[in-house]
Amino acid sequence: MKRNVIGTLVGFVAASALALAQSTTPPQTPATPQQPAASKDITITGCVTQGSSPTVFVLDNARQKPEDRSEKAASFILVASGEDLNFKTYLNQEVQVTGAPEMKTAPTPPAGQKVAEKDLPKFSAKMVTTVSDRCTSH
Repeated sequence: MKRNVIGTLVGFVAASALALAQSTTPPQTPATPQQPAASKDITITGCVTQGSSPTVFVLDNARQKPEDRSEKAASFILVASGEDLNFKTYLNQEVQVTGAPEMKTAPTPPAGQKVAEKDLPKFSAKMVTTVSDRCTSH
């Protein structure tokens, strides 16, 4: 009887140790800081408008596919990326802008109001091309 109890106990301990060894994760190497995923360059079409100061410009009614009326328009704060782009020369013009958008979603404003400029995502522009000498509404 003692042999059966000891044998069962040894078997239980061995099975527990085996199960525990399989369930533990291997030792991990020290964590390295992860860099945020780089934004891919895209081209969007919109209207350049004056922001809250002479050096702030907003791309309003921006769409990747301007011909697609079901695409929701967005607004961005324009920021020159690398080159010295003079957004003032494109003021009140419809333009195509190539660059990288900030991965931030602007909050939904109350009905009849616009999103506050400080809450708009930034668009790092690398290239700007005029589409029309005046803004069109879509």
